[in-house]
Order: sequence, then C-alpha cells, then structure tokens
Amino acid sequence: MKQRLLIVLFALSLFFTSCGSDNDLVGNWIKSSSFEGRARSGAVSFVIGDYAYVGTGYDGKDVLKTFYKYSLQDGWSKIQNDFPGVARREAVAFEANGKVYVGLGVDDDDERLGDFFEFDPTTDTWNSTAIDMTGGPSARQGAIAFSINGVGYVGTGYGFQEGEDRTRLKDFYKYDGNWTKIAFDGEKSRNSTAFVIEDKAYVVSGENSMKYVWEYDPAKVTNTFNGWTRKEDLDDDNRWEDVQRSQAVSFVINGKGYIATGVSSGLKRDVWEYNPSRDEWDEKTELESPEVQARQDAVAFTLNNRGFVTTGSTSGFYFDDMWEFNPTMDEDDKDN
Repeated sequence: MKQRLLIVLFALSLFFTSCGSDNDLVGNWIKSSSFEGRARSGAVSFVIGDYAYVGTGYDGKDVLKTFYKYSLQDGWSKIQNDFPGVARREAVAFEANGKVYVGLGVDDDDERLGDFFEFDPTTDTWNSTAIDMTGGPSARQGAIAFSINGVGYVGTGYGFQEGEDRTRLKDFYKYDGNWTKIAFDGEKSRNSTAFVIEDKAYVVSGENSMKYVWEYDPAKVTNTFNGWTRKEDLDDDNRWEDVQRSQAVSFVINGKGYIATGVSSGLKRDVWEYNPSRDEWDEKTELESPEVQARQDAVAFTLNNRGFVTTGSTSGFYFDDMWEFNPTMDEDDKDN
C-alpha cells in the first residue's frame, strides 16, 4: 500500500511540474486583421518587400484561384487578376531574380499539377503562359519551396515518380531561370515546412520525416559536399511528447525559426523555436486556447521581422483569422 502511495505521489509531482513549466513558457499570440478572402486551407504564401501574398487553396467546396496581399500599413486587398493556371491547393511559391513563381499542387479532380506561373510584384500581374518545366520537378502536391539569394528551390512532395502513383518524393531542384536537379540527403516526405535564416534553409518535419531537420547552405556546395547538414531533431526529450508533425507552418523572427500548428495523431498546439547559432530547439507558449484554434494546412509569413499565421482548417471548418506571434512577450489574453 505504501509503495502504491509513493508511485501516485511521484506521478502527481510530475504532472504539476509539467503544468508549472507550461506557465513559464514565453510567447504571446495577438489577434490581427482577418484574411479578406474566403476562408481556406492548403493555400500558398510568399513575401515581396513590404507585402505578403496569400492565394489559391480550398474552401471546403471549391478549389480557388484568388490572391490577396497584406501590408502592415494598408491591411488586406485583393489582387485584381486571379492566378492564371488551374485552380489548386497544396501548391508552392518561391522568388527568383525579382519574380515570383507559383505552381505544382492538386486540382479539383484530385489530379496533381506540374506547371508554374510567373508573378511580377512590381505590377501585381501574372504572366498567363506557364514557364518551361524542362529539368524541373514532376507533378506533385505537398512539396516545399524556398529562396536564397535570388534562386528558388523546390523539392519533396507527393506524386508520380518512376511509374509509381501517390508516392512520397525526395528529389530537389533549383531555379535561376533554368531548372537544375540538386542532391538532397533527407528522407522522402510530404507536407514538410521550410524557413530561411541568413542564406541557409532549414527543412523540418513532414509525413515520413517527422523529426529530422536539414540545413541547406548553397555557399558550401563543392564537388565533394552537396550543402546539406543534418541538425538537431525537433524532439522533446524532457516531457516525452510527440512534437513532430506534418502540415505545419514556419516563420522567422530575429534570426530564429518558429514551427507551429500541424497534425500528428491530432492537431498540434505547441510552438517551437529554433536557434541556428546553438542548433537548439526551445518550446514557446502554445496556441492560446480557446481563442487561437489548432489547425492544419495554414500559411505563415514574416513582415518587418514580425511573424503571422492565417487560414487553415480543422474537422471541415475553414479559417480566415490571422494571428501574430511575439516570442518575447508573456501570454496576455487581453489582445485576443
């Protein structure tokens, strides 16, 4: 009996210690201007100058082509011309040589797409002709894309490869006006996320690659090194939690990367900060409940060193709310 009592007391002490550590976490979610378009998930986002752009996606009934832009000064406004390709969800976007390229994804008939269209941010207009994909990624959905020094990179996802349908992929490509295939040391994955800090990209999470983190530094590419280095796993060794996920979002504030939302045996509320100088992950304040709904297939972006999360879905409900994350403030419900 005494032994059982000791076990119960020990378990309770672990529980209250865990609860207390949650209260010590830093970070605050602040309600911001709601997305102006239809609530949606599986959208795509990119940032050029002082504007963030969000478009395409799925609203629970239709796959979409509309795009909206957001600035801290002017709020949301609709782009006059819709995306010129087939309406899609789970697309990617990247910047190369001053232009933006949006493509891949899956259409309303569940057919995966392999085309890209060029957007000119100086005029907010699209080139109606798809770019030449020779040497580029095959049709797929749930891929990732990022840009470093005016060069775009696209890889992983879910699609056709060597005669196999609906398979996770690991091939990677760069685009600087032409497509070139590059090596990737990571696993085949779908619905990963990526962020860029000081001209280095970090690829995190995703189905089949739930905790491995890969850094890509194009400045280190040589004849004998492909530029990829495995970094500290996204894993919580202290609290035995499953923190890995797919369909998450990522953004960068003050030289640190942040991972939020997503799904892994349920929707994820916890938030993680990556410090590249120490190669360490630290837990931050989770999505504030009940104001900030847990979600998957959202988008995130950074403007003026401020991180925002918007759109996404859960259990057939689609979101148009937007939230800013401040990693140095204590949680404050008054700004919700």
